[in-house]
Amino acid sequence: MYIQYRGFSVEATSRVYAYHVIDPAQGSREFTVDVQTDAFRSSSLKIQDGPGMCYARLKQELDRETDESPADTHLRVTQYDIQIYIEKTYPKPVKKWAAGAAS
Repeated sequence: MYIQYRGFSVEATSRVYAYHVIDPAQGSREFTVDVQTDAFRSSSLKIQDGPGMCYARLKQELDRETDESPADTHLRVTQYDIQIYIEKTYPKPVKKWAAGAAS
């Protein structure tokens, strides 16, 4: 499977990211992934994260599809999707304790 990012458009309250998918089993298909504009203001999500986060959301949907239940062609990124993306992309540093340090 080949997923190509095609760009985005800015709507009234969201950014819509476009992808072209080529799959030998399914053929060529077009998908869009919608992210609310507020998501970039109210979290540590950066505008530059949009294409990668939407790619991850699309890939997740494509990996789950079956012949009986094909992937939706228009997807939305949820707050949960954003949280998971941030945790994977910007993991919190692990605190290292010095040996012999007093508690």
